[in-house]
Amino acid sequence: MKQPWATRLGRGALAGLAGGVSAVAILWGFVEPALERAIALEDVGAGGHAHTEGAGVTRLQQQIGGTLTVVIVPVLLGLAFAVVYASSRHRLSGTSEVTRSVSLGGLAFFALALIPAILVPANPPGVGDPGTVNTRTLTYLLAILLGVSVVGAAFAIHARLQERTASTVMVRLQTVLVSAGLTAGILLLAPRVREQAPALVPSDLLWQFRAASLLQLAVMWLAMGLVLGLLERRADRSSRARVRESSARQSAV
Repeated sequence: MKQPWATRLGRGALAGLAGGVSAVAILWGFVEPALERAIALEDVGAGGHAHTEGAGVTRLQQQIGGTLTVVIVPVLLGLAFAVVYASSRHRLSGTSEVTRSVSLGGLAFFALALIPAILVPANPPGVGDPGTVNTRTLTYLLAILLGVSVVGAAFAIHARLQERTASTVMVRLQTVLVSAGLTAGILLLAPRVREQAPALVPSDLLWQFRAASLLQLAVMWLAMGLVLGLLERRADRSSRARVRESSARQSAV
């Protein structure tokens, strides 16, 4: 049974909200401690005035704004996620709404988070040359475009292979191998932004921040995919139940 787009978008918004709330939990549990440590080191290097003089925005305001952003942005992403899922669910791997939706979340994480994180690693405060902001931004956008292109190519390859062979296992295996080859080519040939961290910033803090930032995105996409899948499964079961009821009534008449 065809479902109204408003209903689908509502489920997408709820899934995005779940992703945002999950991301906030990671933000406060893992990212913020690394941020606080980086800010403290930056303040030491600036004589204790880096975040107290002329900032205009207090640390508390930054935290509140960051938390709201981490909630609101996933809600908007959830709307797009629901549209993409409705359009591509028949092509996704999995035997249920939940597994298909989670697999789409995994693809989104790969294209929109993992590839960009490899080519343009996240940096805590005090790391990075302000003069490379434009380069980092353009490279980041390019990384997203390349990641999305790999996912699009994987869908196209999967469809083409399905026309040639009836073996589902072989189709998936060949699709994974070709996609892995494309990904390796991107990681080898695509430009990267390499910046030397100041001696004041220890390497463990740098990797802690980057790992926490990536974990935050992974949890967000996982939660979004899982919740949308559960909502889609419930909607599908309700739809089937209504169809059976309608058929029973017609048979009774």
